Amino acid sequence: MTKIKKPNTQKPLVVFGYIIFALLVIGVLFSTTIPFGKLLLDPNTIHYNVALFTIVLTIGALLPATLGYIIGDHSVKSKSSTGHHFNGMLFGLLAFWMMLIFSSIASTSLGSFAISHNTQAILVNILPSVAVAIVLSILATAHLRNRKANHDIVEYNSYGILLIGSILLMPIWSLINNISTQSVGMYPLFPFIIFIVLGAIPYITLRKSKLSVFRKLTWSAVSISVAYAAGFASSQFVTGLSYYINNRPSTEFQVVVDSAGWILALIGWVIFWHVQAKSLSKK
Repeated sequence: MTKIKKPNTQKPLVVFGYIIFALLVIGVLFSTTIPFGKLLLDPNTIHYNVALFTIVLTIGALLPATLGYIIGDHSVKSKSSTGHHFNGMLFGLLAFWMMLIFSSIASTSLGSFAISHNTQAILVNILPSVAVAIVLSILATAHLRNRKANHDIVEYNSYGILLIGSILLMPIWSLINNISTQSVGMYPLFPFIIFIVLGAIPYITLRKSKLSVFRKLTWSAVSISVAYAAGFASSQFVTGLSYYINNRPSTEFQVVVDSAGWILALIGWVIFWHVQAKSLSKK
């Protein structure tokens, strides 16, 4: 009897997750760390401020995903190294959304306090990372104490609820801010439309799989997260790289650069979800 090879549902996310993180690291170095670092060579700059902003902006961009990955890696009782990487990536995606939420809350809240720009920069970039670490640590601990601690975190309902809730909260928070500033228009509705489209595509592609409805929703949320994380990372990468090609870009050049980042992310997401959905449909 021929042994049927079980599809690896973890590998696609692990591979694409590392690619996205690599683009993010390179993008942050190109667009933030190196340009700010060069300012330290200018004798007319205030070196303390430049060094401070270089450090906090770099940490603020990379720390949440790194913390999420490390916490996720220790969130399951598994002997599989791929399984640990897989769960680390899932936590990293959740950290991405939570960082956006906590950063938005911190920026809005701290804006009403009379504090220096340096202090505000530190708090806005560090406090959200601390909040993300606390929430993810609680989730990881709860999963480890669960009787299904050897299962992937994507099968843990609390993870699915947090991920889906975080994604939905972003456009809702944006809408609330627009209402509070009396600037309501069509623009705040665009994130809802994009989320619905990006969420519907993976859900429909999983219609023939044996996954439960909630698990399909969770994987749709994972797919949306990969799309947005890829967009964020590739935009940073392309924008940072373009500066070294043309350090005085025209408006047209900037439009091309911005478009290239999102097109690159879209192509990557399509490839990722094609491979991921194929593995899930055979499960």
